[in-house]
Order: sequence, then structure tokens, then C-alpha cells
Amino acid sequence: MLAMAGHALSQVAGEVEEGDALLVRAIKLDPNLVIARHWNGWSQLWLGRGDAAIEQFNTALRLNPLHPHGGANAQTGLAYAHFLADRHDDALACAAAAIRLIPIFPPAQFILAACHAASDRVGEARRICDRAMQLCPNKRIDAYTRRYRRREDVEKLTQALRVAGMPE
Repeated sequence: MLAMAGHALSQVAGEVEEGDALLVRAIKLDPNLVIARHWNGWSQLWLGRGDAAIEQFNTALRLNPLHPHGGANAQTGLAYAHFLADRHDDALACAAAAIRLIPIFPPAQFILAACHAASDRVGEARRICDRAMQLCPNKRIDAYTRRYRRREDVEKLTQALRVAGMPE
């Protein structure tokens, strides 16, 4: 229940700090609770703690390596963490791994597009973003940046997604 409440606060209500505190408590109570690891990875990422996010996503993958949705979620989170740390090759590899698991997973496609945009492969970035926008025609840059607490993370993602062609 703590993990579900933490997820709801972080993801749904946008109360990342409060949700993260509940997720940390859930993990202390059950270090093998994979879903809490996934969700805590995202809250760590949004709080600007990329290395902690990577640790949570890798732990989730280690605990449950065969779940396609969980694997795609964790690989996508890893892609965002590596992207924000300017490790674009690692980010590309993680995004591609997520897309191999779930080919129509928009969050993975958007970070893949952002990676290509940040690497000056604008044509490829726009092609990927166009495909993702067909799946989620109402998505906007704000939807992918509103939970991030560090200004530099918001700016980096905004710039790359803008170049890729995601609407403001």
C-alpha cells in the first residue's frame, strides 16, 4: 500500500518529494518489491538524483528480468537518467532495449527521439517523434518535464524534445 500511495503522489498528483518518501519506506519494508523499485527510480530521476535512479532501475531489472512491461519501464527510466547525465550512447541503448520489449511504448520512443536530437540526428529524431505522436497525439513537452525538479533537467529535455518536433 505504501508503494501504491507513493506512486500516486509522485506520478499522478505531482507531489514527487512526498511520494518518494513513501516509496523509500516501502523499499525498506520489502527490498524485493519490484514495483516500488520502478516507481522509486522515476521519483529519484525527477528529483535530480540520476545515480540513485539508475540503482533503483537496475535493481528492479535484476529482481524481475523477464517481465516485458517492467523491463521496458526500467530501461526507459535508465535511458532518461543516462540522457540527463549526457551519456547519449547509453541512453540510446536503453531506449532501444525498451522498444524491443514493447515496440509501441511512447515514453521510450520520446527519449529515443530526444537522444537523436541531442546528437544532431534531427531527421531521425523527428521520424521517431512523429511515430510516437501518432500513438499519443495529445502529448506535449510539459507532460514530460513537469515533474522534474532540477531546472537544467527540464531545459535539457525541453530543448531535445522541441528539436525532435514534440509540440509545446
